[in-house]
Amino acid sequence: MKAKNSSALTVFFLVAFLSATSMLANAHGKNINGTMVWNGVTRYYHVYVPTGLPANAPMLVMLHPTNLNPGNEPPTRANYGWQTLSDANKFIVVQPASTYNPQSGQWNWNAYYLDPAFPSPPPDDSGFLRQLITNLMSQYSVDPKRVFVAGMSSGAMMAERVGVELSDLVAAIIPVSGQIVGQPTLPITLPGMPLAPVSVQEWHGTADRVLKPCNHGSTLYSGYKVLMATVDETFNYWVSQNACTQLETAQPLCENGKPNPGVPGNDATGCTNNVEVQFIWEQKLGHTWEPENNAARWQFFAAHPKP
Repeated sequence: MKAKNSSALTVFFLVAFLSATSMLANAHGKNINGTMVWNGVTRYYHVYVPTGLPANAPMLVMLHPTNLNPGNEPPTRANYGWQTLSDANKFIVVQPASTYNPQSGQWNWNAYYLDPAFPSPPPDDSGFLRQLITNLMSQYSVDPKRVFVAGMSSGAMMAERVGVELSDLVAAIIPVSGQIVGQPTLPITLPGMPLAPVSVQEWHGTADRVLKPCNHGSTLYSGYKVLMATVDETFNYWVSQNACTQLETAQPLCENGKPNPGVPGNDATGCTNNVEVQFIWEQKLGHTWEPENNAARWQFFAAHPKP
């Protein structure tokens, strides 16, 4: 469904991101709210530290979807279901906030190529996340080989940008329901070369009507209309950049502008530094985060530290 206006998109986000309406459950570890100033802007984040955290522990950064919280309520405390896994596997969970646009009432990430969706100058989210990750790695003695980033929707698009621009720090990314590029016109312009090889596991619902996976469908970010890269363009970018040599299937993920019914996903191996690029269709699922898939997502992260 093509978004008609900001109100229509707002309704979709409210319905789709049920996880964003639930605050963090009472977990066994410690919840810490933090702030830092980056480029003159106060940025917000939340850290969950499980009990019994060992030295050299992993860190997972979760990037939220477009959010409609008021400007004085940064979206750092939504429950994406990571805390139980954090308790069991002893990794830190970090939930930073993007920036608030008072004109649209939305919190959005500045992914590729969304500068016009923000007041000028646009936020340096890539720089903010680099500094935040660097700070927290030092503060919590994080294993530098096991820093991971996941994201949903616009957060997934930002996770894709992280994979390009922060891959010297980040071992693996998991974007859910978000392609690598949104831009106003075709053809799609893909980013340049990542700083380092990075493992990627992408998930997308076959029934997603907000960020359509296959036909360069349009969506709005704070009223700015963009056309989305397809999941094939996104997957093929990572396969090419990581110099992967083996594909599970040669069939495309999309066929005739729709999810290919004969392809449940794809897996690229034989890549530089033994990274892996994987795509998973979530059958008949719309634009949403499914916490029951977190165990599989964590298994992918845990299996792909930096070499």
